[in-house]
Amino acid sequence: MTIPVSVRTAGVFLVGAIVCFVGPPLAMGVFAADGVPAVLVAVAVAELVSAAALVAWWLRRHGLTRRSLGLTSRHWRRDTLIAVATVPLRLLLEFGVLLPAAGGATNPEVQEILRMAAAGPAALAATLVLGVVGGGIAEELYFRGFLLGAIPQRSARPRVALWVAAVVSVVLFGLLHLPASALDMLSIAVAGLVYTGLFLATRRLAAPMVAHALWNVAAVGTVLAIYG
Repeated sequence: MTIPVSVRTAGVFLVGAIVCFVGPPLAMGVFAADGVPAVLVAVAVAELVSAAALVAWWLRRHGLTRRSLGLTSRHWRRDTLIAVATVPLRLLLEFGVLLPAAGGATNPEVQEILRMAAAGPAALAATLVLGVVGGGIAEELYFRGFLLGAIPQRSARPRVALWVAAVVSVVLFGLLHLPASALDMLSIAVAGLVYTGLFLATRRLAAPMVAHALWNVAAVGTVLAIYG
């Protein structure tokens, strides 16, 4: 029996998400000591290289180019400004409402950032590299560019496929971040909605990539400023 293209693509995407974004962090937690800078950087590189390789293979197989991912330099200044504008509002929501309700200084994510800072500048810098490269670039390439940009173009009903992909993008993005509580889930859902909304509004990757990377850096800096 021949498997439909849509089913094969869905399988490739789901397996790829696990391989690219669950495998490297899991390996880090199992095989390496917490906070080792080289390991954090290695995880970031592994996520980016594996995601880029899988996406490039899929594009070649289906005769598409990187432009189908939204990878273009058009309107990058405007997209960057839009991305920057999302960060202050999210900081107010996260650090004014969600994080205090989720334990504040005792929140596991806050404690992780504080441990990295205490481990020294190299560990903190590696944490930022992981947030920018593994999060801002690799995750957006995969969950927005690949899922929202390229995959719907190979569907018999691209418009329907796009909105289905948007829902999957938010839900799966949240699940793979392993939220520990309902508040953590809400925080990750807000992130997924922001990045997905930016891609749908611009149809380019610049805005979600900048927003994601800048948020990860701003969140670390704000944790250190408030709780450090």
